[in-house]
Amino acid sequence: MSRIPISSPPIKRVVAIASVVVGCLVSPIPTYSQPTNSASNTPSLQDMLEFNLDLSGRGSPRSGNRTGGASRSLCGGSQSGESLFALIPDTNVGLTVEEHPTFWFYIPDGANTFDSMKFALWSDQGEKVYETTYPVTNALPGVISISLPPTLPALKENQYYNWIFTVYCEDPQAAIVRTDPKRVRVRGSIQRVPLTAELQQGLNRALTPRDRAVVLARNGIWFDPLTLIGNLRRTQTANYALAMDWSNLLEDIELDAIASKPITECCSALAQ
Repeated sequence: MSRIPISSPPIKRVVAIASVVVGCLVSPIPTYSQPTNSASNTPSLQDMLEFNLDLSGRGSPRSGNRTGGASRSLCGGSQSGESLFALIPDTNVGLTVEEHPTFWFYIPDGANTFDSMKFALWSDQGEKVYETTYPVTNALPGVISISLPPTLPALKENQYYNWIFTVYCEDPQAAIVRTDPKRVRVRGSIQRVPLTAELQQGLNRALTPRDRAVVLARNGIWFDPLTLIGNLRRTQTANYALAMDWSNLLEDIELDAIASKPITECCSALAQ
């Protein structure tokens, strides 16, 4: 199937295959239903097959790390040696247009040996914006999402925010380990950008969440297309088109090995 050309420069990548076999799968790949035709006038992600976007080139690289190292050395419970991952470009920064965006992470196997997880967000000036800790649930391992609550002040446009996601192997509040708890973490940055007139017009013409994801991705936005497709993928696990969409997004940032991992129900109600 031919691809729709996009103005952003392409990156080197392997052509997306929804049924790619990834080592140490945590669940078998389901049998997908065939895609249905969209009533939208804008091209779907499935029509595009590949985004051909260099999302990692949007914005200046920031300090951070999107992988937390092999979990085998973390809590001793991993059989695969997989790592904790943040689903972000390798520049450690991604763009959003949302006031309260959603962040995505891959929790490897061995999660039953974890004690807890913590997400924290700071402004670029070092002011703490949000922090929450919550227990590991039985739904792990898999891909999880963490959304900023709507009660928080909206992220300011054109400003960077830095975040850290930490997985603890032991209770960080226990006196015996409080000074140096065993943990692994990933960190990165997010920037909220304003909606341009062109982008707003494109979103106004989009009739479905998948169409919105196309418009946003074409404009170099990372977090929001991932959230739109990820939320659909979570509930429509046998949908072939969504599986391709998800795979294409992750391949664009060279995290295609995670594309076949399950998206689990986690962290929708964070402990304050």
